Amino acid sequence: MDYSDQFTTYSIFNSIDALLRWAREQGKLNNIVIVIKRSDYGGEGKRRPWVILACERNNNYKSCKSSETTDIRSDANSDMKKCARDTDTKKCGCPFLLKGVNIGDGDDWKLEVVCGVHNHPISEYLQGHSFVGRLTEEENALLVDMSKSLVKPEDILVTIKDRDAMNVSTMKTIYNARIRNRTKEFARRTQMQQLLTKLSEHNYIEWHRTSSDIVTDLFWTHPTNIDIVRVFPHVLIMDCTYKTNRYRFPLLQIVGVTSTNMTFSVAYVYMNAEKEDNYTWALTALRS
Repeated sequence: MDYSDQFTTYSIFNSIDALLRWAREQGKLNNIVIVIKRSDYGGEGKRRPWVILACERNNNYKSCKSSETTDIRSDANSDMKKCARDTDTKKCGCPFLLKGVNIGDGDDWKLEVVCGVHNHPISEYLQGHSFVGRLTEEENALLVDMSKSLVKPEDILVTIKDRDAMNVSTMKTIYNARIRNRTKEFARRTQMQQLLTKLSEHNYIEWHRTSSDIVTDLFWTHPTNIDIVRVFPHVLIMDCTYKTNRYRFPLLQIVGVTSTNMTFSVAYVYMNAEKEDNYTWALTALRS
């Protein structure tokens, strides 16, 4: 299948980014994913910068177990565990090639078709192609902001697609981006270390106790909650839920009641067990 005509252009691009953007947009219109195969940005002497663009299925097929690992956390206090994952490629030796060449003394570029032929059927849809489904910097920033606002992943995807009709990201793209951003935010801290860091950053009142360097009980509340409970200290309601979080820690929620019969949060306590000692420690922390 020859796509030379679709990528033949006599336009002069004012930068390499403009050339890449045009080639990839043309690829999207024809359901072809364009990637950079090789590039040389020049150097000493008369060497001119150039870039070779290819179909994503260029090069030969490989099936192997990747050395790349994924991060898994088993509990709130543990470090990350590593596990390898199997990876296969979509390569089939597609000969399609484009060449971008710098011309003149400035940053002008032209695009040439080296080979416009594909040796495989062209995809009917681009959904599921990880490269073309990548989020832009603006889309990733939007995802981070919406995730902080507790927006559901499916609603984030709908918002991104509403802003860009050509976007072909999938739910897996959204989940992977959220995991990457969360990993960056953790900065190699465990989940318990991250929680304590966030409580400190947002000026929460926090107490915890440990056993063998493992957090067993954690009490936290906001200063605003303390101000309200000092005004309405007469009725406190406590309820402990269990098996509602990944680590099966009982969560003790303490709420108060105002003079108009409105409830408000007073404090939260994670406990490693529902025993008298745990409740005594939690109520002592609340009184303090």
